[in-house]
Amino acid sequence: MSIESLGQLESRLQNLIDKLELSRMEVEDLRSANTRLEEENIQLKQELSAWGDRVSALLGKLDIVTEEEASEQEAVA
Repeated sequence: MSIESLGQLESRLQNLIDKLELSRMEVEDLRSANTRLEEENIQLKQELSAWGDRVSALLGKLDIVTEEEASEQEAVA
């Protein structure tokens, strides 16, 4: 192999190494973003569950009030 061929090979290898390092950095960034999004998703699910519980409680109270009103109207009639 000539020195010129070795120089080209070295250049190609360095380019591949640089691309590999950039890919590794991108993967790390994506993993961090994924972890952050998973944590946010868990938090949002918890908030949704809490709101669902609140709505259910309010609907239960509304049912009680409606039943009481119906009972009062029956008693008056």
